[in-house]
Formats: sequence, structure tokens, C-alpha cells
Amino acid sequence: MSVLIEVSDGIAVITIDRPSKLNAMDPDAYEAIGEAFLRIENDPDILVGIVTGVGHKAFSAGADLKEMHSDRPDDAGWEPWRPTRWDFGLGTSKPLIAAVNGYALAGGLELALVCDIRIASSSAVFGAPEVKWDLLDGYGAYRLPRVVGLSNAMDLLLTGRFIDAEEALRIGLVSQIVEGGALMQHAQEIAQTICANGSLAVRMTKELVQRGLDSSVEAHFRLMHMFYDRIDGSDSQRERLDSFASKRPSGRPSTSIPDQPNSLTEGSR
Repeated sequence: MSVLIEVSDGIAVITIDRPSKLNAMDPDAYEAIGEAFLRIENDPDILVGIVTGVGHKAFSAGADLKEMHSDRPDDAGWEPWRPTRWDFGLGTSKPLIAAVNGYALAGGLELALVCDIRIASSSAVFGAPEVKWDLLDGYGAYRLPRVVGLSNAMDLLLTGRFIDAEEALRIGLVSQIVEGGALMQHAQEIAQTICANGSLAVRMTKELVQRGLDSSVEAHFRLMHMFYDRIDGSDSQRERLDSFASKRPSGRPSTSIPDQPNSLTEGSR
């Protein structure tokens, strides 16, 4: 298996396991990552996902270009390498954390950009070198400006240069740098903190942020009030507020969210 998924205590860890290829992704790996995102979304017992790569050299060096070039017909485009479910990670309602443990290049950087929180080892290297091969980084062109701002995004996308973890932290591509040996432990700690919060509030907050990036103020507040109506008076909310008022620890929030489609706003637009 080129991609592993392990689930424990509400946390799913997706690991790309192609260390001899710097965890570069072949079609099977792309498909497996998409399947893993679907599992995270559809399993009510999974609250948070963590994405990483095997070893200390690479998160993922992107697509396996040698295999792509040798396996596809001359007239085949890039799209057959991109299962529809590859983009599903951005649409999943559950938080995703990228634990970037080395090179995150091209499609590897795109995979990190799918995630909501990115933390990096001190040896991490980031880059969008597609222009060097006369390829397009279509997903990076969409996500990078929203993450690091227009000028920083243009710098990375048009020059194809690599940046280290310190520069990635400075421009906001990652939120923290962690020494390599503690990277996964810290990712788990972040995930555990999120799991301890109200699961419905976490999901709604993520969707509010995502949709707010591309919506008007009016549309954002309409969605916000719709979510308020949905969450107010929920069993989890009452239990948590009662616990706060009585200064007793609340129980772990229910992972069951009744009548929730994959997108919290599906069917209400």
C-alpha cells in the first residue's frame, strides 16, 4: 500500500508510504488519498485528520513525473491523474492537519494546502516548481494567494523557487515549526485539542471560514445565522454550557451529528 490510514481516538493519520521516491505520488496514491478523505468525512467516529509522509526526508515531492510520463499516452492530459476525490479534502467538513516532515513540492505542496493547519519540521522545504517543467500549478494558483497573499504566491508560482521552513513560517504558509522528532507528537496534540471541542461547532466554524473567503459579507452573515439556528439548543451545547456553569468537566462531545450532509449547507443554498 502506497498510502496508509490509521484511526485511533477520533484521529485519522494518512501517511504516504513511498520513501524511495521521496513520497512522490503515483495514480494509486492519489486515488488512495481521495479514498482516505472520503473515509474521514463519512465516518462519524473520526473528528480530525492528519496527513504526513513516511520518514524524515519528504512529506511528498509531488507527482511521480517519471511514472506519469512513461505510463500515459502521448495525448493524455494531467486530469486522469487527478481523481475527483483528490479535491475532496478541501470540501471535507472535518479539520485536516498537515505534518510536513521534509520536501513538500508541487503536488505535495498542493496536498499540504488542502489541509487547514500546517506545521513543519525544521528541515521542511516548500516549492511550486511546475513552471520549470512547463506545467501548470492550477490548485496552487487557487490556494496559495488565499494562504500567503498575492505577492508571496506569485513569487513562489512564477519563479518555482524553494523556501525553507523559516520563510514558510514568515509568510504564513505554516503556523509552527517543530523539531523533526516531535512533529507527529505535536500534530497529535493539536488534533486532540480539536477533538475535545464541540464537534458540530468545529465543523461549522471551518465551513464559515472557507466560504467566507469567497463570499460577500451579507452571504457570510446569512450562513452564520443559519448555523446559529442549527447549533443553538443542541444536546452537546447544553451539556457543555451546563458543565461550564457548574465548573465540572464536560464529557467527550458526541461524534454523531444527525441529519448532516457532507456539506453542512448542502440542500440549503
